[in-house]
Amino acid sequence: MKNLKKLPTGLLAVIAVVALEASVLAYFGIQLGLGIVAGESRAFATAIALFAMVAAAAAWLFYVAFSLTRSKRWARSAALFWQLVMLAVASGSFTGQFGSQAIGWALVAPAVLVLILVFTKPVVEATLAGADREDRA
Repeated sequence: MKNLKKLPTGLLAVIAVVALEASVLAYFGIQLGLGIVAGESRAFATAIALFAMVAAAAAWLFYVAFSLTRSKRWARSAALFWQLVMLAVASGSFTGQFGSQAIGWALVAPAVLVLILVFTKPVVEATLAGADREDRA
């Protein structure tokens, strides 16, 4: 694994935000799982499907964060994709019967931060340098 001290600050921030997002998803996955075990679900099949999707998304995000520590080029694109998903969810959080400004802004703030950072020159160069090493291997 690449020494984290050698990674640019922007990439370290992206890694931290993506890992935090994965941790929050994992927390919600655990809560969903506990609710299923406790029998709190009215629609068992739906609860299982939701649990599986949240758990898979959390695992995928943890892998993206780990891959960013190794300067994998594809992980930058994956992090960008997840931020766009978060912005789509956030847009729905601002409106509707159960809309919540707090949830919306809590989703928008880290997404915008990562969207800005993944396009900065040091982050792009760090992940492209990782691609050069992969091509030679």
